[in-house]
Amino acid sequence: MHKNTSIKIWPLLILFHLLLLSTDVYSLNRAITSTDSLRTLLATKTGSAKIAIQLDIAHLFKDSDIDEAKSLAHAALDNATKAKDNNLIMRAYLALGDIYLRIDNSQSVAYLESALLLEEATEYSWYKGEILYKIGVNKYRIGENIVALESFNAAIQACRESKNFRTMGASYSMMGSTFRMNGLYDRAIEYIIKAKLNYKKANFTEGSAWSAYLLGQIYFNLKVPDIALDYTQEALAIYLKQASLDGNQNGVAMCYEQIALIYLELDNFEEARKNIAYTLKIHTNDSSALGISNVHKNMGKIEYAMGNYKLAEKYLNQAVQVQEAGKYQRSLPSSYEYLGLILIKRGRVEKGFETIYRGLELAISNNQKKIELNIYSKLGEAYLAVKDYKNAIRCKNKQIEIQSLLLSGNAFIKTEQLQTIYEIDEKNQQIAGLEKQNKINALNIKQQKTTRNAMILVIILIVLTATIIYYFYYKLRQKNFELHEINAAKDKFFAIIGHDLRGPTGTLASLLEHLNSSFDDFSVDELKNLLSILHKSAVNVSKLLENLLIWAQSQVGKIEYTPTVLVLDDVFQHELKNLKQSADTKQIDIRLELNKPISVLADLNMLQTVVRNIISNAIKFTHRNGTILVKSKIKNKDTALVQIIDNGVGIEKENLLKIFETNNTFHTKGTENEQSTGLGLLLVKDFIEKNKGILSIESEFGQGTTVSFTLPINNTNSTSK
Repeated sequence: MHKNTSIKIWPLLILFHLLLLSTDVYSLNRAITSTDSLRTLLATKTGSAKIAIQLDIAHLFKDSDIDEAKSLAHAALDNATKAKDNNLIMRAYLALGDIYLRIDNSQSVAYLESALLLEEATEYSWYKGEILYKIGVNKYRIGENIVALESFNAAIQACRESKNFRTMGASYSMMGSTFRMNGLYDRAIEYIIKAKLNYKKANFTEGSAWSAYLLGQIYFNLKVPDIALDYTQEALAIYLKQASLDGNQNGVAMCYEQIALIYLELDNFEEARKNIAYTLKIHTNDSSALGISNVHKNMGKIEYAMGNYKLAEKYLNQAVQVQEAGKYQRSLPSSYEYLGLILIKRGRVEKGFETIYRGLELAISNNQKKIELNIYSKLGEAYLAVKDYKNAIRCKNKQIEIQSLLLSGNAFIKTEQLQTIYEIDEKNQQIAGLEKQNKINALNIKQQKTTRNAMILVIILIVLTATIIYYFYYKLRQKNFELHEINAAKDKFFAIIGHDLRGPTGTLASLLEHLNSSFDDFSVDELKNLLSILHKSAVNVSKLLENLLIWAQSQVGKIEYTPTVLVLDDVFQHELKNLKQSADTKQIDIRLELNKPISVLADLNMLQTVVRNIISNAIKFTHRNGTILVKSKIKNKDTALVQIIDNGVGIEKENLLKIFETNNTFHTKGTENEQSTGLGLLLVKDFIEKNKGILSIESEFGQGTTVSFTLPINNTNSTSK
């Protein structure tokens, strides 16, 4: 399943980087909360201090009141010009360039270039890197990516000299983001990690969070969800901490959304839903129409993946309604894509294709290459499903064409242009020399290329053939292993039927025949004794059949693992009620020493079967007046440990090793001749492992047995305290 998050966040990317350098007056922003107070502060200042405050306030207002910011910055420029203070003039040009970046790109560049000329005339160029960085952002916004990269590269050099690590981090981050947008992920990772290191030097936590988020995006695009999840959760932790201080939940919502999509990629729908719910809560509190619409879109994707098409259609329609009304053109293509797929699934094929193509047209007009790629992929699958092979092939060819553009970096920037940022003069000279040599030896080189291409083709064919052979060999081995397991299970099944089930049923038949033929010869006491024997034999057969049927279902995969939150104490109390009569009959004392209530994540039916079999075995092999102890504790933050300890007959070492062998015939009778097949422990082991736990048995012959197993703790509550 393809996800489409890398393109839709580009406006947020620019906004974030514009804000990176907007915290010079952070303390002022925290301390002063009204325009009147700001103007009062301004009225108390004169000369250079007043100009500096004007620039600080303009900087503060540039995102909330653009006209006020422009007025203050122009006033600061006039005052600085009158005072002939080149440093303040430069800062005024920088402020105006930053402000006009939001409304007029050409005017912004003019101001920034004026600031750069003044800054280069000074000895200590602290602001040079910041100016070059903002010029780069300006060029990036208008699509001049090469010029933007060169400007960011120059900003890094200037920041290195002035040790302006925050702006250096922002420049590295923008370069990395540019490479990421063009599918050059190896370079993107390199630059974003450099950004992260510089943000750390600057002690700028928001920058570190953003870098971690971008790395998560890259690894998500590379289909490495585990690493993507680690980086995104790292970003989330930082944003949560920051939100507790300033109340800004935007970064938190962004991370929760990305985590949900990663879990969707992993088919962990429960976690995907949970994280999307967090995102919805934040956007609802902020009254963000776009945010809520994107939540509905992602909820639709989740339900679509789960096959809940009716509910998915409802969510997607809600998303489209808001996105169309708000003209959120970059969010609509993906919404139309999934809505169309759902309509096809629900039988409205023509309407479905029409809706998908509407999304495709928008993606093409928005230049959203990755979403366009994904839509062609889904269209191809949809056409195959309706057996329209001609259109399926056409979509596949378009998919290959776009994928080639992305992989070669040609979606927005040509690869050879990008390489000019990296290659040094020596490399260029080597290339020029090779080109000259190529002209001189054109015929030889052509022949070499032909030979080389032929060899490569042969090697590819050999590798491909070997890969196919190995694949089928591996599949065959896998099938053989599965058949071996199935045969072993079958052999065990028939062995039990042939030996353990035939014995008790034969005994029942013989006793009943004897009772029927000689009924009048028995006294009342003899009849009671005989009926007691028959009852025990029938109970043994019933228990054996129950375990046998459950075990057989487990072996052929008929029993589904459905984990829920269970309290261990409740499960043991329930099962002990059913086993009380057996224990009382042998006067066995069962003691519970369970830790404070422990919640585990396990399948209820499986866990009940496990508890019932282990304690039944303990009763069976414990002498009259014996003791069985049930203990539980928290082994670590993720695991609970349960131990059932009896002082019964124990198991000899050589037999202990055979207990879990499928083909073993070892089993003994209980202390009062109770029947046993050894099947119960096989079933217990199978169910414990299905519940992500580990079963172990310790026993000393004549001293007793300890059966231990672990289960995962439910970490969504506070039971582990």
